[in-house]
Amino acid sequence: MSEVKVEIEIFDTTMRDGAQSLPAIHQFPADSKPIIADAIASLGVGVIEAGFPATPGDASEVNDVARSVGQSDYEVTVWNNGMSKTTVRPVVIAGLSRTVASDIEATWDAIEIAKRPRIHTFVSTDPTHMEAKFPNKSPDEVRAMGRQAVAFAHDISNGHSGASIEFSAEAATTTNTSYLEKVIRDAVAEGADVINVPDTVGQRSPFWMKDFYRQVINWVHSENPKVAVSAHNHNDLGNAVANSIALIQAGAEHSMYKNVDTRVQIESTVCGLGERAGNADVFPLIAGIFKFSEEMPANLVWEFNPFRSLCVAQSVMTAGGMNIDRQNPVVGSDINTHRSGIHSDGIIKGGHEIYTPFDPRFWGHGASAIHEEGKYQGKSGREAAMAYKT
Repeated sequence: MSEVKVEIEIFDTTMRDGAQSLPAIHQFPADSKPIIADAIASLGVGVIEAGFPATPGDASEVNDVARSVGQSDYEVTVWNNGMSKTTVRPVVIAGLSRTVASDIEATWDAIEIAKRPRIHTFVSTDPTHMEAKFPNKSPDEVRAMGRQAVAFAHDISNGHSGASIEFSAEAATTTNTSYLEKVIRDAVAEGADVINVPDTVGQRSPFWMKDFYRQVINWVHSENPKVAVSAHNHNDLGNAVANSIALIQAGAEHSMYKNVDTRVQIESTVCGLGERAGNADVFPLIAGIFKFSEEMPANLVWEFNPFRSLCVAQSVMTAGGMNIDRQNPVVGSDINTHRSGIHSDGIIKGGHEIYTPFDPRFWGHGASAIHEEGKYQGKSGREAAMAYKT
């Protein structure tokens, strides 16, 4: 394995992308965002997107998060291919804005108080999106909108030592490649710290995405190698987590071949909340990083507190009056539950590793394996189930 590394930042958008997708009966209660953000920050994520300040009501809620969570330091475990250490640092508080000056100003007003505020501005670059959203503008004019937005965000936040700027090319994965390259290079040149290339409608495969990310990383690094490339993937075809891990693979290959460190960011949500089929779920995403880190051609470094996973998932979902699906990866109640005689017998004889890819206790579950009655349960499993009840 190469000595160079890939630094992975986890960006949580539960309170923006996740919240905007929720039915009215499951909206997070008024004034609850600081509590939810504090729980998410305790996971060790690096960035929390607290909302869309130009939206009525969001500005004050985002500001509440920036004043509370954004002013706090959190203890987080830093993982380096199996090795770990603990550090303390603040979390980035981001607000989303269109490329409109008033949006960017509203965002900055809401988040400026945070130790590490981030303006996240975006513009659609897919031709069908541009035609629908900007019918009176040419592609060059839309490109100028992105460039000017990043420049304005840079100017307005330049006096804050902890500030950063993220630029997203909405529907990047269905954008003309040569046009996308120009838009991205413009954003980096104007001072963007993070370039996000979303698979907005979840249309691409992990194989396609890895090649795409390699291309984007090359564009970005040729302008400024300190800028991070970010993934924002939707789960319409069930590929959101795999497409996100494809960025890590692409970053590792870039690091290996170029002999340089690479910074990437993965945008995700608690339990995959998000539009339609949802966003990349942070828990299987992190579990995948743990599982596949040794297979990567460069060293991976990331921050996360896995033992907080179940507790935080329950807290966030409960805040919206929702339940965690019993088969939700990593944090679902069935992750350590066995009702098959063959499975129970194997685990009783050989340990949870026989039928579990990780120790559920690592993620906050109370037991590595639980046996329950079921139509297909065997004698040893039934005995174990009875013993568990008592």
